[in-house]
Amino acid sequence: MNYVEWADEYYENALRVKNVMERKKAQLNEKNLTADGRKRLCDEIKAYRVIYHELCSVGDTLRGRAGVNSLEA
Repeated sequence: MNYVEWADEYYENALRVKNVMERKKAQLNEKNLTADGRKRLCDEIKAYRVIYHELCSVGDTLRGRAGVNSLEA
């Protein structure tokens, strides 16, 4: 595995995390959601956002080491 393949793997995982965040954001629109449920979802989205940015950052670093421009997931 080279740096580009390794970076692409990180970007794929970032895309998966982004999809999870989108599903959780959609759950925020449910009408029967309690305040505690809304807080829990917001906290989960924040945690996933941190993971997403870390995955993208590592992917960018790996692509930089390979001498390739960064790719946004």
